[in-house]
Amino acid sequence: MLAQLTTISDVNELKELQGLHLKDWPKHCVAFFWLDNYLRWLAKDPMLRDLKFLTLNGDWRSDGLFILVHRYQLFFSNLSRQKTPDLLKALELVDWTSGFKVSAIHETHHKIYKSLVTERQLWLHREMNTIMYRMPCKEAKKLQFDCPPEYYLDNVRLEHAELINDHWSARHPGSLRLIQMLIEHNSNVGLYLKETGQLCAWCLRLQSGFLGALEVLQSHQRRGLGAIVAAAISQRIANELNHDVTALKRENIITGACVCPRTSALSAGKRFPDQTQCKY
Repeated sequence: MLAQLTTISDVNELKELQGLHLKDWPKHCVAFFWLDNYLRWLAKDPMLRDLKFLTLNGDWRSDGLFILVHRYQLFFSNLSRQKTPDLLKALELVDWTSGFKVSAIHETHHKIYKSLVTERQLWLHREMNTIMYRMPCKEAKKLQFDCPPEYYLDNVRLEHAELINDHWSARHPGSLRLIQMLIEHNSNVGLYLKETGQLCAWCLRLQSGFLGALEVLQSHQRRGLGAIVAAAISQRIANELNHDVTALKRENIITGACVCPRTSALSAGKRFPDQTQCKY
């Protein structure tokens, strides 16, 4: 049988695929969160553009293999990690001409994606190793924090997207629209100055489930506000979604990467630990 990429378009099948990644929790939690994110987005907007779920020869049930593409971002996973050649076959069938930002590549998948880079003569623009930390949902629900009386916590608003993008260390072409979508669809927390209503600190939840874009304006730093915002969004995720909370910490400087076919681009990742740890 000639290998080919096929689309998974039925929402019930996507939910079943997501359920497969509950196996040996939290081993496959990042794949679970990617799928959960987009299933929630599709529930809000069934016509969500530039989103595809792909698998090899229509067989996602045997190994949970899928490739998720949204706009310029790509994520891939399977349950067996390196034990079967099917994931590499599937990635070889992707059109890499324009390149992708590939995020959250588990450490055990590095050999596969390095083989892809070599065989397809792709150019790796940037790569970062990161460690994932996980806080179990029940612990996140118990988090305690005190907001200083001169500030208050609330949702981040869409009007703040440009400010957040400008301060985001991972900003890139197209990231403003991503920030807007994260604000619109995902859990987030902003910390505001009561006197003026100014947004002083914030944190968003990325499509991968990781906490992201955590920032405190320079004029409000060294007051512990970052820790307050991180605790607040962690508790919100646990209460609203009943999910564990995950975050990445950069390891040296080498999980995100950008790969291109000598003239294009992709971003990759490494494994992760929980609180609890693992590498991405």
